[in-house]
Amino acid sequence: MGNKWYIKEILWSHVGRAFNLNIHKASNSLLFSFSVLESYSDLNFLLAYYNIDTKDYSVIAGIPDGCAVAIDQKNDEIFLGGSDGIYKYNMITKIADFHKEKGKNIWNLFFKRNLFYINYPDQQLYMEIDDKFAKVKEFEATQIDYFHICNNNDIIYANKTGLYKFENGPSRAYAINELISVRQITEDIEGNVYVCSNIGIFRYDKEKLHKILDIRNLHGLAFDRDNSLIVSDEKRIFKLVESHIGCIEEEQW
Repeated sequence: MGNKWYIKEILWSHVGRAFNLNIHKASNSLLFSFSVLESYSDLNFLLAYYNIDTKDYSVIAGIPDGCAVAIDQKNDEIFLGGSDGIYKYNMITKIADFHKEKGKNIWNLFFKRNLFYINYPDQQLYMEIDDKFAKVKEFEATQIDYFHICNNNDIIYANKTGLYKFENGPSRAYAINELISVRQITEDIEGNVYVCSNIGIFRYDKEKLHKILDIRNLHGLAFDRDNSLIVSDEKRIFKLVESHIGCIEEEQW
């Protein structure tokens, strides 16, 4: 990646298409959702955590079809979403308590000063204001799969047709890339924004995408407390650790 070599450190193997990867910085724990085999249960998705420091890991119980994660790092609050609303999760007690939006099917969650969610199957964006959620009117005519507010206040979002930037003022959106299939938008500990897609990982900078990792079939991306990349493919979650030795042997992805 760039002019540096990295070693794949497998964190969790035999996990189906892990997505919505997020790091709880206080504990350096990865929270994510993954697909469940039909023969396993009547659920489609489950949530889980993996502590990168202690290697402790477990499935998170009590959230039907859990598939969404957002974290308020400043106030140490973890929000999880499933087919029956939004829950709050405690990393110490390992208990998920119901929070809000009973009966709503939560597709995705995002936190930046406010909590946002995207519902399913309408793919509409809602924002929490004064302890209540309301549809974001600027996006009422737009279906959204992934939503992100950058530190410079750029608003970018993705749906099945590509990746877009939204501009307030005259409210309009224009395409950043209509060829990729976006699977996650996230940022590192320095606030740099990255896009995980079907054809690799891109860095978003000055309204353009710059490919940093050319790997197909990725499903999720996060950065741990040390700013190391945590990546998932169809069967594994792994950490990319910089190697100071170089390439010893070529490995097939």
